[in-house]
Amino acid sequence: MILNKSITKSAAFKFILGVMMIASVTVASKSYADNPIIQTRFTADPAPMVYHDTVYLYADHDEDSSTWFTMIDWRLYTSTDMVNWTDHGRVASLKSFSWAPTNGAWAPQCIERNGKFFMYCPIHMHGIGVLVSNSPYGPFVDPLGKPLIFSGFGDIDPTVFIDNDGQAYLYWGNPNLCYVKLNKDMISYDRKVGIVKVPLTDKSFKLRIINAKKTFAWAKSINGLASQTIKNDADNKYYWYVSAIDKNTNNKVIGVAVGNDAIGPFTDLVGKPLITQHCGEGNINPTVVTDNTKQAYLTWGNSDLWYVKLNKDMMSYDASFGIQPIPADKKDGFVSEIKKAINSTGKRYTTYEEGPWFYKRNGLYYMVYSAGGVPEHIAYSTSTGPTGPWIYRDTIMSVIKAGGAFTNHSGIINFKGHSYFFYHNGALSGGGGFDRSICVEPFNYNPDGTIPRIIPTKAGVIKSVAHLNPYIRQAASTIAWEVGVKTSSNKNTGVYVTNIHNGDYIKVRSVDFAKGAKSFDASVASASDGGNIEIYLDSLSGTFLGVCPVKNNNGWQNWTIQSCKVKKEKGIHDLYFVFKGGQGSLFNFNWWKFK
Repeated sequence: MILNKSITKSAAFKFILGVMMIASVTVASKSYADNPIIQTRFTADPAPMVYHDTVYLYADHDEDSSTWFTMIDWRLYTSTDMVNWTDHGRVASLKSFSWAPTNGAWAPQCIERNGKFFMYCPIHMHGIGVLVSNSPYGPFVDPLGKPLIFSGFGDIDPTVFIDNDGQAYLYWGNPNLCYVKLNKDMISYDRKVGIVKVPLTDKSFKLRIINAKKTFAWAKSINGLASQTIKNDADNKYYWYVSAIDKNTNNKVIGVAVGNDAIGPFTDLVGKPLITQHCGEGNINPTVVTDNTKQAYLTWGNSDLWYVKLNKDMMSYDASFGIQPIPADKKDGFVSEIKKAINSTGKRYTTYEEGPWFYKRNGLYYMVYSAGGVPEHIAYSTSTGPTGPWIYRDTIMSVIKAGGAFTNHSGIINFKGHSYFFYHNGALSGGGGFDRSICVEPFNYNPDGTIPRIIPTKAGVIKSVAHLNPYIRQAASTIAWEVGVKTSSNKNTGVYVTNIHNGDYIKVRSVDFAKGAKSFDASVASASDGGNIEIYLDSLSGTFLGVCPVKNNNGWQNWTIQSCKVKKEKGIHDLYFVFKGGQGSLFNFNWWKFK
């Protein structure tokens, strides 16, 4: 789902305030602007599941006006045509787990096996739980009463896949990518294999630093897995410390370079190694530790730890202090700070960040993931086996600049012969890094199975893969686009449209009127003066079909059926319900049907 939330978010917050773009999304007549696909509330971390002829889109939910990741439940939306999405409300929440805290319902994924549905739910800092249901709509229950996965920090963003041989795999993680082999019950895993940590190598997931191997002219090679990037607030620049082999001496050394961004490119202004002594043969892991006086020290080593006192330029050290072993009385404190740094953004060695999405196509396994740190892009790697070795391929979606969030999270499906890429942005009015919205783009694989670069659009899916039948009862919460309205629910009614005011509207796309309708029914409730539902085809100023009056029936939950005659129009059209009336809330809207 999201980057390293307990450590990197504090740094990210300053970034967010500086670059978060909040864009209003408007719709003009006869235009497509159906991304984000959910507009009634903020949703993030899409997890689409294809089951029979329906896409079940599970999502977490950003609470309105969040200034952090305020997330307490998981929502469900469905579509049979990829242009209209029906809101089914909350399908699970933190209350589904007796052991969960009151916040932290992050990116889930659901899968079907033998008629049961298993939803894997990460809960911030508390591991990954599993919920089970006999229906994709729930109710979901916790069969374990404890986390399925709890390996320590970073148990987030689970992705689940069942291979052709019946073996199921659960991948997850930030900053590490881990997996287990699930047992057939899907609520336990093979303890003999245990939790496997995937090697995050340059070949598998690409070094994060841009032009890393070309930064130091004096270096025979660099070890990008032993490096750190830090920001110096004094000059607002980033410094990259990395283990390398000096081609002149063939010895292991430490270099430093400076750049304007956390992932480079960096420039070697020193022109030679910074540290040449006591580098040993092991993974020397250069790490910067800052004390209470804001003095920065560069530490390195394996069993023996050494350090220097960095000067203010961050590219040289205090010669009078020299290179010293860390004293025994300070060692525990330094080791503690070094361990903390391991999970920081600056210690992310490859582009892999979080949000894995695991699937198989034509014998090739795909690992799609959020990449590169703040702000995130989407990249992918492939393998000929379910557990690797992985080979880095390319970026799928670059950082979204206009209307983006500082995170991104993807899901890919094939549905009715078409491929779709799900992601999230911050483009809804009032949206941003902590109030995100799910989008979808159609795409085609390249002939060799690689994924093309996908550009985020406002149009999204232009062509539906099915047509909506207006002659059966349709939920009012089946929406392609809306302005103004919200959804709510209760046990008796289910999900309905509310917060309807004068001038608000709902668009429903690709409706097949066949030979034409004669009348229209709507299930509505009002405790106000009511209002009208004006019905148009193809645009807000398109063909006028009729107007359905909604009268006061003395209660917001006293549902009655209101009807009207409509102009007979044939064929496939987009359908607009435009709400008119006086001041305040007009009525609630549960379902509709043409006759």
